[in-house]
Amino acid sequence: VPMGDSEETPSEEAVDKANSLRGQAMCAMGDGNLDEALKLFGEAIELNPHAAVLFAKRSQLLLRNKKPNNAVRDAERALALNPDNALAHKCKGKAYRLLGKWEESALALAAGQKCDYDDDTQELLKTVVKPNAEKLRMARLRKESKNRERDHKDKLERIRKAKEARQKAHDEAKAREASGMGGMGGGMGGMGGMPGGMGGMPEGMDGDIPPGMAGIFNDPEIAVLLQDPEVIQAMAAIQQNPANMMQYMNNPKVMKVVTKLQGKFAGMGGADGGMPGGM
Repeated sequence: VPMGDSEETPSEEAVDKANSLRGQAMCAMGDGNLDEALKLFGEAIELNPHAAVLFAKRSQLLLRNKKPNNAVRDAERALALNPDNALAHKCKGKAYRLLGKWEESALALAAGQKCDYDDDTQELLKTVVKPNAEKLRMARLRKESKNRERDHKDKLERIRKAKEARQKAHDEAKAREASGMGGMGGGMGGMGGMPGGMGGMPEGMDGDIPPGMAGIFNDPEIAVLLQDPEVIQAMAAIQQNPANMMQYMNNPKVMKVVTKLQGKFAGMGGADGGMPGGM
């Protein structure tokens, strides 16, 4: 469908010729010769693409030919040239109605009525277009409300899961701490009497803490270190095999405990100031 060259300024002769073709097109429309009318409007627009009335009239013709998309295009072009063209607004509204775009149809028809009121358009707007537009609007609002409600529930669920995860991590840490302290009471508490273990306590003492050794557990720094799962694991490994101490030589926490133990054993007469039995 010809749209003309909007950059070109028509001459007076071209404008006159376009008006003449417009008259012929209107006569063809009146006679029901819609194809001829469409052809004549196209020729007129080619001559004068700045005439809003030509696009509005062709939009009306395209609407009669059941071509709503093309009718909307011509109506919008007419309104770009003249925003107060009532026919363009109404053709656009009726085309949107055919496309099922009820809300857009209601807006366009209402705009046309402001420019040039007529009873037929008002009846169409009141009885057909507005009720359907309102149904669509309410359906959209319900959908938006459901989406907001769903998003809110999803947010609450994410918060709940995050809280549960934090609580679970906290409980597991507490359980590990309690387990480690229990192991210290049963296993580390008898460090001196561990067979083939720490090597610094004479065998046969059956877990009794020898004189002078109890003080090590009163050392605040050692007490804290002996609550560390890493230290507990390391000391258990050394207990099973003193040679395992080599892999912890660069671990300051483990070596601090070992050094304290060696110091205590040295005070108790351990060999060479260290821990007997390979330590």
